[in-house]
Amino acid sequence: MKRIISVITLGLLISANAIASDKVRQYEVSITNATTHHVFTPTLLATHKASVSLFKVGHAASAGLVQQAETGDPSLLLAETQAKYGVVDTLIGDFIPHGNTISYTITATKRSRLSITAMLATTNDAFIALNSVALPKRSATYYAHVYDAGSEANNEDCAYIPGPPCAATSGNARTTSSEGHVSIHNGIHGVGSLSAPALDWRGPAAIITIKKLDD
Repeated sequence: MKRIISVITLGLLISANAIASDKVRQYEVSITNATTHHVFTPTLLATHKASVSLFKVGHAASAGLVQQAETGDPSLLLAETQAKYGVVDTLIGDFIPHGNTISYTITATKRSRLSITAMLATTNDAFIALNSVALPKRSATYYAHVYDAGSEANNEDCAYIPGPPCAATSGNARTTSSEGHVSIHNGIHGVGSLSAPALDWRGPAAIITIKKLDD
């Protein structure tokens, strides 16, 4: 009997230590839109285990990521993310105009990762992202690149684009062709309704600073 009680006690101690080592932590995430004319649509932020990924370069985007990258609506991607095993916290942010910074507070556990996605509103299916980056012990700054969801051809035609200077009543139709997989976006080339000098970018489009708020 004493042996059984000892084993049970040991098990309880191990569980308590696991909970203590996996305590919830708070992080401030500040997102700066570093483009000259683009607007970021409502941002999805998620903390999760390293095994979770919102997308993989070279693979087809999920239905939720396609919806966000083409329309700016992150609701389906939010539902997909929340359904994944190992997700700790999620939140949806606001529109971020060019040159602006918005900060959010999100929770995580030890060894959690952070993922962020948001559409560039004046594109067919471009989105900025951090994909499962490590959370810092104190603070860290990341530069977020622009990805192409690969779900819609980049015709740069306002009939297929929801953001300004395209009209809100454009309809945001879908093209019948696409690249078929997520890749690094190659920018705006002025082949349709969009002005490349005004809307093209080079390198990262967002600066993201992460600060741990508690010890």
